[in-house]
Amino acid sequence: MATRQEIQAKLAAIDQRKAQALKDLQAKRAKLKAKLALLDRPTKSQRRLDARRKILLGAFVLEQLEHAGVAPQAFTFEGKRFFDWLVRPNDRAVFETLTTRDPTPQSPAPGPRIAATDTILNVPFADKDQAKALGAHWQPDKKLWVVPAGLDLTPFQPWLGLSTSPRA
Repeated sequence: MATRQEIQAKLAAIDQRKAQALKDLQAKRAKLKAKLALLDRPTKSQRRLDARRKILLGAFVLEQLEHAGVAPQAFTFEGKRFFDWLVRPNDRAVFETLTTRDPTPQSPAPGPRIAATDTILNVPFADKDQAKALGAHWQPDKKLWVVPAGLDLTPFQPWLGLSTSPRA
């Protein structure tokens, strides 16, 4: 028959094997969690594509704002101002420099800006009669106001801007 010390030694060996097995399983679990996190992360090419999309979209929006003569601080989309979306001071500073720098400080006032193509307007419903009187046209199929090509854009200045969500 086994002695008390032998039984206790066997129990201690079993406890030691259980502890080692638990450590091994925990290490394996940590490795699997790390692999899972890598799978959820976008690939380098996906991140590059996303950055390229953002750059191109931003360049387009800035060009349209410049074409319409609208400052980035005044840009709105569905009633939300872009400038209010920028919460970090250094992000705001990037767009503040766009309006403060003047490439031709002593240039005379520009002449009339003639619309080369139909130009979309952001006309509130309350101003529709005024816009119509100035020559703007309502396009019911697209649900937006436009200045026809060939008209001077100066009288439409209050409604010029990037309007991606048409308003009636």
